[in-house]
Amino acid sequence: MFSSQYFADGKQFFCARLLCKPLLYWWFKRKVGKIKRSKTFSFPKTLQDHEKTVFFMPEDKKIAKVILDELPEEAFKSILFIAHGDLEILLNKKKAIASYYTDKGCRYGEPLFEKLEYQIKTFEPLACVYLGPYKPQFLYLVLASGAALRVGFDCAREYPFLNVSLHPLKTLSPARMMARYFSNEDKE
Repeated sequence: MFSSQYFADGKQFFCARLLCKPLLYWWFKRKVGKIKRSKTFSFPKTLQDHEKTVFFMPEDKKIAKVILDELPEEAFKSILFIAHGDLEILLNKKKAIASYYTDKGCRYGEPLFEKLEYQIKTFEPLACVYLGPYKPQFLYLVLASGAALRVGFDCAREYPFLNVSLHPLKTLSPARMMARYFSNEDKE
């Protein structure tokens, strides 16, 4: 039996390991169950008002540092960061609320994955931010969160997992651009 980057080892996920990407997305969407009608939201006002948000951190430490440095301090009170264990020191320095995963533990069916899913659902976010790269098991977590606003970059193909697709500006990295959406500077 071969190992999978998306599923825990074991016979119960054997067939799922053989699915192509569209069927894999269908499988994860089916696992979420019936998608509730989303509450209304205003983008970017939802982020600027510091509503409860789950932020899936990129695994690259440089990009993660940019995000953390750019986010306004008051935003940290309403964000649950989902991050690879390698980012723990960075997030601790900012006193951020975070849940960590490992490469093996972030697969559907692993106890750590189930713990992440539970923490995200009980957090009850209004928004989820996921900058990518898009992994099906994390897209599942975004949709399973119940968040009305599920935002990413160039992610139109990832609908319904993500429902707002932004396009990066040439002058601003996606990390800086997303962090600035949390700023109240542009509010009147």
